[in-house]
Amino acid sequence: MRVIAVANQKGGVAKTTTCINLGASLAYHARRVLIIDMDPQAHSTLGLGFEPNEFEKTILNVLEPVRSPFHLELNDVIIPTKTPNLYIAPSNIDLAGEEYRLIDKLGREDFLNSGIHRAKPQYDYILVDCPPSLGILTINSLKACQEVIVTIQPHYFALRGIQEFVETVDIMRESLKHNPEVYVLITIADIRTNLYREVMNEIEEYFGDRTFQTIIHKNITIAEASSHGVPVIEYEPESSGSQDYLSLAKEVIELEKEKPEKGLFRKNRLQT
Repeated sequence: MRVIAVANQKGGVAKTTTCINLGASLAYHARRVLIIDMDPQAHSTLGLGFEPNEFEKTILNVLEPVRSPFHLELNDVIIPTKTPNLYIAPSNIDLAGEEYRLIDKLGREDFLNSGIHRAKPQYDYILVDCPPSLGILTINSLKACQEVIVTIQPHYFALRGIQEFVETVDIMRESLKHNPEVYVLITIADIRTNLYREVMNEIEEYFGDRTFQTIIHKNITIAEASSHGVPVIEYEPESSGSQDYLSLAKEVIELEKEKPEKGLFRKNRLQT
């Protein structure tokens, strides 16, 4: 079982879109996939056609202390989606308060990780949709995963944001002794612009083979699919957006067979 966080502290970079559509594309390739919605905005829950406020059992219950009367195990909150092989542990706005409640809890970084290990869920992939922040919910998500996909839109403000994210992972690596492998996915890309080429050169110089070859191109069909509560592979299977995410799923599956060498980041800094 591979646990992969999809993260970026900046919003609007197709983080949730990638979580949903990568999950559906992996499911299309006969993988059993669970999405854990760790974002209080519950966009993964919404994007898969559910109304977050209708749920009484959510990922929040899994993060509650084991002795709490509100605690539930992960398997108790998981529900199937309309997509075969794809499941979700939903979220809603109640999760927002957990950021503050966890601050003074012992072992606060490990609640999600512990919940996953206790449940021993039978999935090939768990994808964790992180909130657009670097708070304790994101740290929980990173601590639970072996791999992180950072979504980045190719413009210079995004370069500054990803530098901050890298520094957070470095701090976690030192303080929590946890070393996830980090990969970069280019999203919402307009490859016709000079800016795209300039930023891509920066990203490839810094991350090297940690950048996925697949690029998620700017595509209105992906946004339309989300608004209808379905993955793009079901909304319009032949669209370029659908093909992009199927290609990404193939790359992710290939990493089952062959991992790049350790040594996560190059020593030079991004030029921001």
